[in-house]
Amino acid sequence: MMNRLNRHLFAPLPFLASLGLSVSLLAHEEPFGYSRGAQSEAQGEWELTQWSTARTGKESGRYIGLDLNTELEYGVTDRLQVALYLNTDYHYLRNSTGSSESFSDRNQFGISGTSAELKYQLLNPSHDRWGLAVYFEPGYGSIEKVDGSRHDEYELETRIILQKNFLQDRLITVLNYTLEPEFERNAESPWTTKFKMEGSGGVSWKLSRSWRVGVEARLATEFSDANLDRASYLVFSAGPVIHYSGDHFFATLTVLPQVIGWPNSRGTAGLSLDEAEKLEVRLKVGTEF
Repeated sequence: MMNRLNRHLFAPLPFLASLGLSVSLLAHEEPFGYSRGAQSEAQGEWELTQWSTARTGKESGRYIGLDLNTELEYGVTDRLQVALYLNTDYHYLRNSTGSSESFSDRNQFGISGTSAELKYQLLNPSHDRWGLAVYFEPGYGSIEKVDGSRHDEYELETRIILQKNFLQDRLITVLNYTLEPEFERNAESPWTTKFKMEGSGGVSWKLSRSWRVGVEARLATEFSDANLDRASYLVFSAGPVIHYSGDHFFATLTVLPQVIGWPNSRGTAGLSLDEAEKLEVRLKVGTEF
């Protein structure tokens, strides 16, 4: 009788252990395309990720911008991770115009620069009430993102990352605040300073061990001459995100159409199409080793 009772009492333990293993395997899971999570790569672990972002849709003409970023990430400690990026771009423009400006025709692919990442986790979202991390990414770029022209640009992306998990990590919510000073020049102008400011966030629900679905949103603006009273544009985008995670492989797809923007002085009502596009689609594919 006692042996039978013991079997009933301890029968759930293998199942509970497997749940714990599942949580630990997915501890660094980031199921969003644009927003960062507060998790950190485990000490000694490597991750290789290919980011592919397609941007399309101006006021008129044909416009395709393709940003390709190859990332190699390493966990220095369980709280500190570092990474290096190699960035390339492709631009195809034909008779393309934005809300208030026209762009030169272009069909060009090139290496656009490099950047480094430093991320430190202050609070773990799986163990603490909130997840909190700080993120720094200095970088250099030689290709202008919108029109593909050549320039020199130095930037420092800084983020504050908040994360809150619910229902034993089945529901993940994140908020990011980003401030990015940029120093740039081209052949026709001296050095100028800009501030990019962005707020983003997302909600992701776990459908099964491997699949998640959710929503992401992003509000982005830029200030010319580092003057916080001179916003150049304001763009709000939102859309769905799908995430797959296996034992050593993951993929994330985010579709992010522009919902509303300012200024929108021409044509398509409610959208700002000089510095932004009608639609962005981002695919992240990676592996851990």
